[in-house]
Amino acid sequence: MKKYITYIFLITVFASCKKTDIVPEVAKGATGVTTGTNTGTNTGSNSGTDGGSNTDTSIPAAGTVKLDITDQIVTTKVSDNTLYLNYTETVNLILNADDYQKSSAVHFKEDFSKSGLANFDFTTVNKDNQVATNYLDDNLNNVVIKSASTSTVNGKQLTKLVLERAIKFSKAYKQQDLAIEAQNDILKQTTDVISFSSYYYMNGKNTDPTSATAKVVYNK
Repeated sequence: MKKYITYIFLITVFASCKKTDIVPEVAKGATGVTTGTNTGTNTGSNSGTDGGSNTDTSIPAAGTVKLDITDQIVTTKVSDNTLYLNYTETVNLILNADDYQKSSAVHFKEDFSKSGLANFDFTTVNKDNQVATNYLDDNLNNVVIKSASTSTVNGKQLTKLVLERAIKFSKAYKQQDLAIEAQNDILKQTTDVISFSSYYYMNGKNTDPTSATAKVVYNK
């Protein structure tokens, strides 16, 4: 009986560590990360979301995650006395395919402290379809990935993970006029940025993180 319980436990542990399935792509020469049927492409230096043309041919160094991020769009809305800031986090992570396969996990973190988003509570739906409040899981093994694919660039096999995660920020005010005033204030912000970082957990330790920042664009 004890051996049976141990066997079930091991199955559960290994299942939770499963990385996203990879879909092969057809490389278009050696000009960069190709799109194939995948919808997330690299659109330039520190800027990449679905649907752009690839101009950045750099390959991440061993043990390093390359972050490809464009401006992050936040849509504002007032309902009754509550201001909502609806944000879909959109990021491409470019990885050495060998590193990705050897790693136990890829971690991805965001820092809202240099934006008005830091003043709001937020909710998101996790991989188990549960609502999480003020918490974003940074282990991508536990996060729904929009797509994962491979391509070959200059003879090097790369893996691209496209992450899109809906995050709803909100704050209730005493009356609707105050919520509208707060909305107008945040729409004026043009210098807000979000900082991102990513690293592998590999061979029993974390690799050095890479980082990037992206401008926040608020709209109505």
